[in-house]
Amino acid sequence: MGNKQTEGPMEEDKEKNSGFSFMQEKIKEKPVYANPLVKKALRCILGGALFGGTALLIWALALPRINNRMEKNEIQEIQIPEETVDSETDDKDEDESPVYITETVSMELKDYEKMYQQLMQIGNQVSKSLVDISAVKTDTDWFDEALTSHKSAAGLIIGDNGMELLILTEHEKVKDGDLKVRFYDHTEAAGTLKKYDGNTGLAVVSVNLSDVDSSTREVISYAELGSSKSLRSGQPVIVVGNPTGSNGSLLFGNLTSVTQTAELYDSSYNILTTDILKSSNGSGVVADWSGKIIGLLQEKTEVEGQDNTIQAYGISDVKDLIEHLSNNQDIVYMGIVGADVTTSISEQENIPIGVYVSEVSLDSPAITAGIQPGDIITEINGQAIVNLKDIVATLLKCSSGQTVDVRYKRADASGYQDLQASVTLKVLQ
Repeated sequence: MGNKQTEGPMEEDKEKNSGFSFMQEKIKEKPVYANPLVKKALRCILGGALFGGTALLIWALALPRINNRMEKNEIQEIQIPEETVDSETDDKDEDESPVYITETVSMELKDYEKMYQQLMQIGNQVSKSLVDISAVKTDTDWFDEALTSHKSAAGLIIGDNGMELLILTEHEKVKDGDLKVRFYDHTEAAGTLKKYDGNTGLAVVSVNLSDVDSSTREVISYAELGSSKSLRSGQPVIVVGNPTGSNGSLLFGNLTSVTQTAELYDSSYNILTTDILKSSNGSGVVADWSGKIIGLLQEKTEVEGQDNTIQAYGISDVKDLIEHLSNNQDIVYMGIVGADVTTSISEQENIPIGVYVSEVSLDSPAITAGIQPGDIITEINGQAIVNLKDIVATLLKCSSGQTVDVRYKRADASGYQDLQASVTLKVLQ
């Protein structure tokens, strides 16, 4: 009995204590991240971020290739057809004896008038491939007054690359200022100077095709380039552009020489001379009576004794240069002035065949590499050099900053020693 009485109060105490401790327990809420909905949302966010980052990375890597492909699809290279020389025709011309016309033909004024009308029609057709390029530069003087300078030059439409109209002109007259191009129908569009050759003074200006009205495209024409290899002194020619300094000029005359050359850096170009008086601000092209372009007016060099008449680069010698400029490629130089050592000169003077260096430009790649006057260049990058045209062709394949291996010979007491120089090419400014 006593035991039962003792256990009763103890059991009551235990029940009280157990009830008390249950009521004192702290109930904790589940973490937010443990919520199934939150977990699902986080998984979606992380998956989206991962997917977006991957897509961004792939796009960043693929974008340059896509752009390149788009450019390749849209921009087309300008290609000027190579001239073909008909050796059989040349042989016939050399073998045939001259024909003398003894019959007297009388011409009346109406015959002269008809002839000049036909010549003007040819000149008018050539004019459709020409433009007038204005370069306007605005500056201020000491008194903060606006100063505006204006230069203009004729430009020859070479063609288009699918996105731009490409125009050949003179670098000196369009190198500064905002360019405005006026077409044959007097419509205008903004122009952009692209590549230029500081050696010949030629440059290419582009106009966005989207800026040229469809009506203008129907009127203008692309230049038809002829050949200057088979020209002869006395041949009648037409000069079109602004040879007198004013746009739309048209002059008639004759070639007085077709064998003169201009010795420029690393090159030699054929110069055509005429009996047509020139203007100090003149520019334009020389065309034959079929309307083909055979020369580009130039002021870079002057043939001795003919400094008052129009002179032009023979078109055949500058076609490769025009093609490179039109395709936005650099024209690099070494900086030597030279002369061809032909086989006959080599035998007579007992010197190696190659290009004799008569002058080296100061601050040029050639003089930096150690090439001196009197050296004879025989090889560039493994290509044999026989004349200046070989140097021109080799350098057109090179880019600015490229280093080429130049082999040359230098005379000493024992004869000629073989030397080598590494020449880092650059653009002539």
